[in-house]
Amino acid sequence: MRIIRELCVGSKVEQAKNMMIEGDNIKAMRELHQHFGQIDLIVTDPPYNTGQSFRYNDKWDGGDTQSSSRHPNWLDMMRPRLQMMHEMLKPGGILAICIDDKELFQLGLMMNNVFGERNRIAIINWQKSYAPKNDSRHVSSATEYILVYAREKEKAKTGLLSRDEEMNSKYKNPDHDSVGDWRSSDPTASTPAKKDRYAIQSPFTGALHYPGCRAWSHPKSKMKEWLEAWGCRYEERYLQDGRAKALVLHKAPTPNIPTRQNLDNNFVVESDEVFHDPRIVATRQRVEKLRDHHAWPVLYFASKGKGRPAMKCYLKDVRQGKVPFTYWADEEYEESERIGVQSWGYKESGHSQTGINEINAIMGKGHQFQTVKPLKLIKKIIQLWCPPKGIVLDPFAGSGTTAHAVMELNRETGADRRFILIEQGNPETGDQYARSLTQERVRRIITGERLSLQGQLVPSAEPLKGGFVFKVLQD
Repeated sequence: MRIIRELCVGSKVEQAKNMMIEGDNIKAMRELHQHFGQIDLIVTDPPYNTGQSFRYNDKWDGGDTQSSSRHPNWLDMMRPRLQMMHEMLKPGGILAICIDDKELFQLGLMMNNVFGERNRIAIINWQKSYAPKNDSRHVSSATEYILVYAREKEKAKTGLLSRDEEMNSKYKNPDHDSVGDWRSSDPTASTPAKKDRYAIQSPFTGALHYPGCRAWSHPKSKMKEWLEAWGCRYEERYLQDGRAKALVLHKAPTPNIPTRQNLDNNFVVESDEVFHDPRIVATRQRVEKLRDHHAWPVLYFASKGKGRPAMKCYLKDVRQGKVPFTYWADEEYEESERIGVQSWGYKESGHSQTGINEINAIMGKGHQFQTVKPLKLIKKIIQLWCPPKGIVLDPFAGSGTTAHAVMELNRETGADRRFILIEQGNPETGDQYARSLTQERVRRIITGERLSLQGQLVPSAEPLKGGFVFKVLQD
């Protein structure tokens, strides 16, 4: 490969981190022998075999959409490239490849063959548009797909997405706790152990609270410590309820357990007599004063003391990110469990027009590139599957969205990811858009240059830190 100095961008240090290669991607990957087994993430958007032609070749077998050889020709092009991508990845590396419904099934079968079905991480369904097309004859297509495979799934890691304001808004601080914001959480566990299935007496009402068919999720010594943080003394006592010793107020009366009471279904046993007992009344007055004037203990009783035991879950203790759910769509589908498939609504990942608007803002109109993936989508993939100091490879670089996403994430999160882009342009038409579009877009992102209303390049946007060396394959 030969370096073209006038197309390199940034200082020598920045150029040493990133690379842009002009030429056939399979030949370029073969030349990158020092990177074999070193790539953390390959994210790419290959031709979809649509039979259309923009600035790149997306026609296989002459673009005849009815030709019986169209699919085999496309597969013959993709197979060796997928095999080479597999070799480029680290053992725990990830390939995320974009596709639409025309070649989804063929690509999925080939991915199973090259990577192994056991190494499939996810099939992501992302919303490319949010309005139906009036020219659709049957069903208007609003989605495309991303197939995510690991070289070795056992060694792969999926990161967390950034927490948003809506998630953090669930945490409040109604008692002015100095530890910070918190939300209510369940103090029970779904795997009951007999020793943890006992009654807890409320210092507010004297009622007995059971974990039902579950169990308390913390050791009894810790539960006793949290209860006594209300300023009350607790003791263990058998209640003849068929359970382990209960945690009850010291020398206080307890409600009688009704005969044949099903404590798995009835979580609370209460009594007016106990509620009005002088010892419970005195305790209630003490804990209500603490409730109204001080921060509550970790284990508290909901509904101002009249409700069930609950626990504080502090925001500071929550992992500073959100796990990508198995099924994502619009806001009303928050935690649906569909294994192996994900659906990303456009608010999560952007849509196709967003990608076009983004490149228009940088390059101006007239670039004739109509299949630009939105920056938000590519950033999301990188955040999930490339470590902060990892290397991202895009063998079908197109307009350079992957490089843009890497540099923007580096700025936002303080990461130091690197990128390698490979783009051939369209040699059939003599269009070297690897230089006129891919290189130029990434260069402008780094310099902050944009077209003015007069059509002049002027520094008008915030520059992104970065650089790259530009290489071309030699015949």
